[in-house]
Amino acid sequence: MSFQLRFPAALLALAAIAPLHASAADPASPIYMGASYGFRASTGLDCIAGQSDCDKSSKRNGKAYVGYSFDALPFQGGVALPSIELVGYMGGEVKSGFDTGAGKRAGRGKFTGLGIQGVLGYQFDAFTLSGRAGAAYTQGKVDYLGGGSDKKDKIGLTYGIGAAYALNQNWSLHLDWDRVPVKYSSKQTTKVDMFSLGASYRF
Repeated sequence: MSFQLRFPAALLALAAIAPLHASAADPASPIYMGASYGFRASTGLDCIAGQSDCDKSSKRNGKAYVGYSFDALPFQGGVALPSIELVGYMGGEVKSGFDTGAGKRAGRGKFTGLGIQGVLGYQFDAFTLSGRAGAAYTQGKVDYLGGGSDKKDKIGLTYGIGAAYALNQNWSLHLDWDRVPVKYSSKQTTKVDMFSLGASYRF
């Protein structure tokens, strides 16, 4: 079974067994951590003319994070949940055209990143809707099909929205969208839209 099939299957198995392992007697702490599989990441890149092997969206992406929640505030029948998170990003391979000083060249790009973000959630019953914004340091790398490579760093703003469903007081499932700035070369900067599915655990 491929990685793309194993990860969603593992999340479903986790959802099935998590209620059996969480202790209802122990109150949840403000500290939590989670990970998500990015099943799609749109890069906004363009293929060059005649490029046969081109996919502007990468499929093997991911993020992992650890967070701290502040006191919940009653709001409109639910509660507002402010948090702060440290998050790491991994961008899978994308095959496209990349702008260079010598024009656009075909290549394969990837990126990694680390960021900090504030999160504001609104919880009602077992559901939580959230928005987040922060800053991230990312490193993009591209290997050109004709030879050669580029690697560039970038610091920029990140933001996104998400929805979560609490299986119990410890485990939650998440569906997220994140926009992450990436610079692959001195001439090629873009924003990656990552859509991900994952789980988190509150200690």
